[in-house]
Amino acid sequence: MSRFLIAASCLSVATMAQAANWLPSSPLVQLGDDLDIFFDSSVALEMTDNLFSGSAKKSASDWAVTPGFSLEYGKDSALSINLTAKRSYIYYNEAEFRSLEDSRDALSAAIRYADGGPLSVNLDSSYRVTARNDDLLQQGVTHAQLGPTLVRQANYSNGINLNYRLTEKFRASFGYTNTYNHYINPVKVESSPGSGAFNYNTDALTELNTKSIPLTIDYQAFEKLSFGLALQHDVTDFSHAPFYSSYMAPTPLAHTKLNKDFAGLTVNGQLTESGKLNGTIKAGYAQYGYETGAKLNDPSYSISLNHSLTERINHSLTLSRDVSASSTDSQMKTQSYTYGVNFSAAEDLTFNLSATKSDVLSASTQVNTMTYMLGADYKYSSHLSFQASYNLTDSKTPSTPSANYTSNMFTLSAAFRY
Repeated sequence: MSRFLIAASCLSVATMAQAANWLPSSPLVQLGDDLDIFFDSSVALEMTDNLFSGSAKKSASDWAVTPGFSLEYGKDSALSINLTAKRSYIYYNEAEFRSLEDSRDALSAAIRYADGGPLSVNLDSSYRVTARNDDLLQQGVTHAQLGPTLVRQANYSNGINLNYRLTEKFRASFGYTNTYNHYINPVKVESSPGSGAFNYNTDALTELNTKSIPLTIDYQAFEKLSFGLALQHDVTDFSHAPFYSSYMAPTPLAHTKLNKDFAGLTVNGQLTESGKLNGTIKAGYAQYGYETGAKLNDPSYSISLNHSLTERINHSLTLSRDVSASSTDSQMKTQSYTYGVNFSAAEDLTFNLSATKSDVLSASTQVNTMTYMLGADYKYSSHLSFQASYNLTDSKTPSTPSANYTSNMFTLSAAFRY
């Protein structure tokens, strides 16, 4: 807690300094005309009535203190580089959760090259540590397997995308992305009360390594509207999470690979003459299957529509349907619908509201989830901003009503960038 008080004091001092115009508008370090280094930090208070996302609720509150740095190079030149490094320190207010206190790293790098010629190149890489259960429960993992623990994951993503202007009207884009995860710091869970037998919260999970190769060809039919063809090949390799149980051996995996091919059409840009309705649409069919066995076909789409109601209010609708690998050594079909509203109450104050319905079918388990979010963002200055949000999650598993759960979460945070 003492470390949180120090961080909070720093933010308070920064607020008073900015109000008194003690802080100049330049970054923390500026080298020449092209390189800027920023101190990028935040402090957040999070309160929830269901820490482990289980039917038996456990209330908790924690502080997340996140110092970090951002590097920006050549933002107005042909070659630009952005690097970000942050570490979050988690402190719980309740003594019973002190064993969950930890640190979580978040690293990212982005390189862009565009000299005005026909070719532009984007490279992205990221690493992020998380500690959560709700994403796994939505894939069909049971709360009994996870127990009163938070599953920690290290998530990696590396990708490159090449865009080439073939003619004045035609453009082609080709890419490669590799995403994978590792489960870290497993925790013991008693198999059944009083049994004396233990397993680890990661024993039933599989790690996923996915390689994606997308190809798109776009035709600029109008000034602000294009149509295109999209193709994508995905391969996901399944592997056991690190297995630590001493009384049993890991069960051989039923599947080791999932292949998926997608073909469809795209529409991007301004959908009405007024410019108030814009969309990004990709729709087609996916063919998928394991390393052996018959291949299946299923509609697949991703639709995002944005509409301006007034100068201050805009709303959006996002629809998606896809097949992907799950952490239960299987595939999952996901359908998701999100409606959101954004209201700019003032130049420095915005409110947002969203509702999401997500239906996930994994193996023989279906999980239906409703998520509601209400948030506000206040930009105090160019350096300091404040955020508040409320999140309600209602998850139901029709085949196993005992796995149903609800979760309420309230978050207050402040972000400082200098």
